[in-house]
Order: sequence, then structure tokens, then C-alpha cells
Amino acid sequence: MCSVIEIKEFGPIVSNKETGEKIYQMITDALKKEAIVTVDLEGILSMATFCAKQIFGKLYLDLEPHFFFERIKIKNANNDLKLIINMGIHSAINDQNK
Repeated sequence: MCSVIEIKEFGPIVSNKETGEKIYQMITDALKKEAIVTVDLEGILSMATFCAKQIFGKLYLDLEPHFFFERIKIKNANNDLKLIINMGIHSAINDQNK
């Protein structure tokens, strides 16, 4: 089964630590119940890189790469958001390797 997490209520720009923590918690709670979680970014125009790291970078490290891409699906992300999410993941990896 698949769960869909809509985060448009936090938009149009995700840019603070508290919001990032809420979104991360919503996703991790859903992962406890479902094999696949879709994060729907409809209505989100941008995201601070540190929020992308806080949400997607941490999930990437928690789940490990194979399971991250298998279990986390991202929907309705514009090209800028995709780039920011990738930057957040890379930043989390770099911090872990320090």
C-alpha cells in the first residue's frame, strides 16, 4: 500500500526548522504503516536547502539509498524543488562523511 503526504499547507515556501521537523515526522510516521510514501509537493514553490536536508537528507541516511528510492516517491515537484532536494541529500551525505 501507499500513503500520500500532502505538504501544501506548509507552503508555498518551506523555510523553517519547525516546518521541516513536522514534515519529517509526518513521513516517518507514514513509513511505519506503509511500504511506500508519496510526498506530494503540489503548491510548494520552493524550499530552503537546510529544510530539504532536514527532511530528505535525513530520510536518505536513515533508510539508506536503495530503500530511500524504493520507499519515498516525490510527486508534483518542479525542477527547482528537485534540485533543492538533491542538494539537501548531498549536504547530509557530506556532513556524515566528515
